[in-house]
Order: sequence, then structure tokens, then C-alpha cells
Amino acid sequence: MATETGEKAEVVLENFVEAMFRMMMENHHRQIAELELTGSQILALRLLRQGPLCTGELATALRISAPAVTQLTDRLARKSLIERRQADGDRRSVIVALTARGRRAVDRVRECRTDIFCGALAYLGDRDREMVVLALGKMVSALERYEAQTADGLYGASKSHSRPRKEARA
Repeated sequence: MATETGEKAEVVLENFVEAMFRMMMENHHRQIAELELTGSQILALRLLRQGPLCTGELATALRISAPAVTQLTDRLARKSLIERRQADGDRRSVIVALTARGRRAVDRVRECRTDIFCGALAYLGDRDREMVVLALGKMVSALERYEAQTADGLYGASKSHSRPRKEARA
């Protein structure tokens, strides 16, 4: 019985992940094209939405070289999505931060993602919606614990660059 439940859970989880991934990727590609940005540029903007970073931190978080982060930030600055300034007390260190236009771009991407999920939730009754949100909250916590127990996280990302997640509204 336990094996049957585990197999059923595995199938449901696989179907959920595939459907969400497909919808999110289709939406993501459409938005990238509309905004005329690359995937790396969108990722950089998402990281900067959480707060300014020095270029070295941004390069580490994106897992790219210093010259590559310079090229990436040059392009984002030309599009008026970020601004650069020297760090206080260190002329060699450059801090990058989102402009208002950059924040709006990131927020638009997030809104579209939320619209997809809320649109799907609308097909459920109130009780089922509550259960899904509760279960997904528990799943996020479980995934975070799992990731924390791996040596360097699933992708070898530095823990110093992980940001706390937002808590669900009650």
C-alpha cells in the first residue's frame, strides 16, 4: 500500500512539474522576447530586485566571469534597467542596482507567473485551493531543507548568495 501511494505521488508530482515547467517556460520565452532580454539578463534583474550587489557578487551568483558580468551590466545599463555606482571607500568595486524601469520589468515577469498559477487555482474550489497552497508551502520548506543538506546545494551555488523566500500571505 505504501509503495502504491509513493508511486501515485511520484506520478502526480511529475505531471505537476512538467505542466508548470512547460507553462512557465512558454511564458518566460514570450516575455524575454517582448523585453528584448536574454535569460542571463532576466536572471540578473531578478537577483538585483532583491537588492543592489557588487559586480563580483553578481558574477558569482550568475556563475559567470568578471568580464562576462561587465558585458552583461553594460547591456542592461544601456537599456536603462540598472545603474552602476562606485562602492563607498573602494573605487575598484562597482555596485549595480535596478532602476525604476528595471524593477517594473522584473515585477511584470513575476505578475505573469502569478497570473498563470492563480488562473489554474481558480479552477479549484475554496477548500482545494487552501489545501494546495498549504501543501506547496510545505513542499517549498522540504525542498529548502533538502537543498541545505547537500554539500553545495543542488547546483553548487554559494549559500552566501541565497536569499530568503517570501512568506505566503495568510
